[in-house]
Amino acid sequence: MDSVEAELAELRLTIEQANQRFELLDKRIADTNRRTNGEKIYFNPDLSRADLIDRAEKYLHWGRLRSQALDTGNGLFADACWNMCLDIYICGLKDERVTVSAIAHSSGIPMTTAMRYINVMVDQNLIEKKPNPADNRMIFVSVSPDCMKKIEKLLASAPF
Repeated sequence: MDSVEAELAELRLTIEQANQRFELLDKRIADTNRRTNGEKIYFNPDLSRADLIDRAEKYLHWGRLRSQALDTGNGLFADACWNMCLDIYICGLKDERVTVSAIAHSSGIPMTTAMRYINVMVDQNLIEKKPNPADNRMIFVSVSPDCMKKIEKLLASAPF
C-alpha cells in the first residue's frame, strides 16, 4: 500500500507542476496578445539551457530565412553581427568551442567584413577572443557574460 501512496503522491506532484506550467503558458499567450497595445512584454526567467538553445536556433533560422527571402543581393535584410553573436552563444551553451574563422565563414558575408565586425564586437565587449593554448594561430571566441545576459533576456521574452 505504501508504494501505491508514494506513486499517487508523485503523480499529484507531476500534475501540480504541469498545471503551473499551463498557467505560465496561458499568461504568456495573454501577454503576447496585449503586446500590440503597448503593454509590457512578458519575461520568463526560468528557461532551461535546452529552451535557450531552441529559441536561439529559431531566431537564427528565422533571420536567415528572412534574409534569403527578401535580400536581393544588397544585404539590407542581413543581420550579420546578430547572427554571429547567436552562433557563438549557441556554441557556448552546447559547450562547443568556436574559432574566429569558423564564425566568419558561417556568417555568409565576406571574410574581411566578418573579421571587422568581430573586432568591433570585441571592442564593444559583446564577444571575447582567447588564443588556443595548443595552437596560437587559432583564436576562440565566446560571448561576454554581459552579452550573454542580454541575449538571454531577449530570448526569454521571445514570442515562441
